[in-house]
Amino acid sequence: MSNDPPRRLAFIELAPGVLPRHALAYLFAAFVSIGLFAYLSAMTPFILNVNLSLPEAQHGRASGLLQGWQEIIILLVIGWWGALSDRIGRRPVYVCGFLLISLAYLLYPLADSLPELIAYRVVFGCAVAALGAMLATVLADYPLESSRGKLSGVSFFLNALGSVVFLLGLTQLPKVFAAAGASQLDAGRYAFFTISAVALVAAFVMLGLKPGPPTGSRARKPMLALVREGLRAARNPRIVLAYGGGFISRADMSLITLFLALWAAQSAVQEGLTAAQAAGRVGITIGVTQLTAMVWAPFYGWLADHMNRTVHFAGAFALALIGYGWVGMQDDIVATAAIPALIMLGVGQSSTVLAATILLGQEAPREVRGSVFGLQAFFGGLGILAISWAGGLLYDHVAPSAPFTLVAAANGAIALWAAWVYLRSRSAQTGKAA
Repeated sequence: MSNDPPRRLAFIELAPGVLPRHALAYLFAAFVSIGLFAYLSAMTPFILNVNLSLPEAQHGRASGLLQGWQEIIILLVIGWWGALSDRIGRRPVYVCGFLLISLAYLLYPLADSLPELIAYRVVFGCAVAALGAMLATVLADYPLESSRGKLSGVSFFLNALGSVVFLLGLTQLPKVFAAAGASQLDAGRYAFFTISAVALVAAFVMLGLKPGPPTGSRARKPMLALVREGLRAARNPRIVLAYGGGFISRADMSLITLFLALWAAQSAVQEGLTAAQAAGRVGITIGVTQLTAMVWAPFYGWLADHMNRTVHFAGAFALALIGYGWVGMQDDIVATAAIPALIMLGVGQSSTVLAATILLGQEAPREVRGSVFGLQAFFGGLGILAISWAGGLLYDHVAPSAPFTLVAAANGAIALWAAWVYLRSRSAQTGKAA
């Protein structure tokens, strides 16, 4: 282990060897990453309308297909990204992820067919796998245990703030470029190229992360051995619970950026707005949930340092049950009456991701932490794949609100599971005391 004394970044105590500038570089990644993930999904209805001229009745299936291919790629590579980071360090994986996502944003608006769009979504999926694995893993590496909830709260605050900037601000770019005289097609391309440049800047900033493999990692072990060790860690029932939470919480996030975006876009077009104006409406709708998440995340992260983290986890999924269930009861998601439900949706969505990350950070063995978080992200990819397939069918054949009702029930099931794990552990502790 490093002999360097622990440092602080404001009120956050950092792990030995982690400097404030390392943590600041990570927090910049936290600010831009989720916005980069969400922006592409939020703008996909624009691409389907303008680039592909796809009939609206096919948008649900097409969006689900694109998301499905993205998640297949994530499932194939995310565990390897995590294991690779245990061998060569987090920094090169982070840099590579941002370079790949920059390339994806450069290519995506050039597509003029669905197969071409799928190919570029595959590149995007490789990038999301790398960045998603590193977001959670570095968050586990950098704080002392006493500050894990605090750093997580700040990180998720920045996740949400970045999403607000991207979804409330940068989704207006096509409208801005169109007002300046660009065609609808060119306006969309200029917007995507702008986001590509942002990702390129982020790759450069990641050079400020802590260099080298993580402290205590066994860098000379083959990656397959590290993955197997990550699987063996699942003997801990709280790690298994965190994997289950990852499955549902990632599906929660996908539901917002995929089907909430599509629902808002179609409602806007039905009101007579142009594709560029509809993209702005999508940003505002999703922005409400992300603005709420931004405000809520620091409090829920702070709460994790002051209560049992399995109870904290159960409460998060109970909140998500309420939020997703409430949205599932809406008739018009862009109506003013839907705003309270969208606010509760933001509370639930941020709580589940935060709680799953904090619980796994507490329980994961340090020497295979990258592999463990990579596997959680793998299960999260399975969750997104499941909701992309089932949600697409429900969206097109039942109602736009139907996928939200389905995910509400899934969140309720995870909350019950967490309560059972907590009660079982309490019972075992009582038995030992007796």
